[in-house]
Amino acid sequence: MHIAAITQPVSTVVDLLIRACNAFPAFEETISAQTCYEEFGGIGNTGPYYAQLFSKMSAATGDLQAFCAYYDACDLPDTIAIDESQYFSPKPSSANVAPDPSGENINVLHLSDWHLDPRYDIGSEANCSQYLCCRPYATNTDLDTDIEDPSIPASRFGYLYCDSPPDLALSSFASMPDFFNMSSVSFGIFTGDIVSHDNGDQLSRAYVEYEEKVTYETFKAEMRNVPVYPTLGNHDSFPEAYNTQNELDPSKNLSSNALSWNYDLLSSMWQTDGWVTASEANYAKTHYGAYAHTTAQGLRIISINTDFWYVDNIFNYWNFTNPDTSGILKFLADELSACEAAGQRAWIIGHVLSGYSGTNALPNPSALFYSIVRRFSPATIAGIFFGHTHEDQLQIFYDYLPDSTVAGKNSTSLRNTTLVDYSKPLQMGFVGPSITPLTGYNAGYQLYQVDAKTFSVTGIQTYFANVSDSLNWHTPVWDFEYDARETYDVNGTWPAGAPLNATFWDGVTYNMLRNHSLVERYNFLETKSSVVTKSCNTAACAEQKVCYIRSGSAALGRACPQSNGPS
Repeated sequence: MHIAAITQPVSTVVDLLIRACNAFPAFEETISAQTCYEEFGGIGNTGPYYAQLFSKMSAATGDLQAFCAYYDACDLPDTIAIDESQYFSPKPSSANVAPDPSGENINVLHLSDWHLDPRYDIGSEANCSQYLCCRPYATNTDLDTDIEDPSIPASRFGYLYCDSPPDLALSSFASMPDFFNMSSVSFGIFTGDIVSHDNGDQLSRAYVEYEEKVTYETFKAEMRNVPVYPTLGNHDSFPEAYNTQNELDPSKNLSSNALSWNYDLLSSMWQTDGWVTASEANYAKTHYGAYAHTTAQGLRIISINTDFWYVDNIFNYWNFTNPDTSGILKFLADELSACEAAGQRAWIIGHVLSGYSGTNALPNPSALFYSIVRRFSPATIAGIFFGHTHEDQLQIFYDYLPDSTVAGKNSTSLRNTTLVDYSKPLQMGFVGPSITPLTGYNAGYQLYQVDAKTFSVTGIQTYFANVSDSLNWHTPVWDFEYDARETYDVNGTWPAGAPLNATFWDGVTYNMLRNHSLVERYNFLETKSSVVTKSCNTAACAEQKVCYIRSGSAALGRACPQSNGPS
């Protein structure tokens, strides 16, 4: 494919992709369109993107083997050691000390994975055999049912295997005054994914633009004077998950990026809504939607485009041994360095989490991210926030072992990011629950209590809608699900008002290993109390859950037991 891409017209590469896809069932199983033609040459039209990628690939940087591994046909190359000196100065001892709590709190709302479905069809088959359900064409092949006689008719308010109908999505905002005073919310964060989970041949640029415009107009109207700080999800682009590095264009003309239309659209809406400044919006336009903004309370929010470590962004397989081909992580490190110098605390918001099972992020960029988090924690980074999994999850970052540095070329010192000291927890990543109930989960959102000076999370309440009951609703029913401190401080020993920091959650993981009922509770709450949650009441399942929670990079997640999950 590389030879073809540098010697033949794009149309030839597209034709080769279609033929290869049709010839190999394992290849065809990876596509999101109905047919190979629709994926690469028809409505989906991803073939030209592949042609561009293949023309840039090099065996010298492991690109070909890595892309082969993407299709499970090769082993993934080893994770590189990180030359931290290219991104930040050595960690001073002062960076190891978090500021003391002030005793004053503000409220912050966390929304994630909206996935509004404009094509949701009330009364259609909600328990379908294909993807997506709750659509006019949905059928259950086992039961021989369809829209004329559905086994479970799609409720107006959603179902477990469908994306968010408008009435469910809007009801999340309508429910909030029942639980807290909206005027007490200082700001919100949205950790990405607006567009519905359609197959590639059912999407278009116009559809994505429509979804994004409607969603941010809704957020602005419903939140009123409360600012919302967003980040891009893997579904917030077209084609889905694709983000091309500016450097793929040899002219280095930033405005020529194939996805510039999307960055222009989103940043202009964020500026119009008053969430970012003109200079921040201008930066986001030419830097993949990334920005850094200081809130009215003094917190620096740094939003990064995590598609540049996401496994499904094919452009991450170019220059594979470079952990930061987009420059997003250098931007993050520079922003944190400036915060450190100014004594300012920061939040990092992104969509795709950097670790956990190891199937979401690629090893090299997530290794660099781990090094950045370790360098600026716990003094400067006050919290990290993701979405993507649709689950309510945790991710703990730790310090490195003393022998984690190795000698590199030219007398440089490199970091082996897999040598982690699990006795030294440093930082927390909070994975927000989704509004969409797709994949068998309920709908949910979270309210944080946040220290007004240090911006550490001191409390978390989760609210959910049990959509398995939606056929009985006259209006969506939202309930309080749980309080994190009450649920996980099982012995009541954590000081009142102390932040729910990495030390607290590290202690929770040890309790999980000793007390399987606690890990079973965590497993149930991950799904927002879904009735189809699989059990996790064995030592093996507890071991896997804890390993995932402690895995802040892809390499660490891949090292966890892969077959001990809920059953």
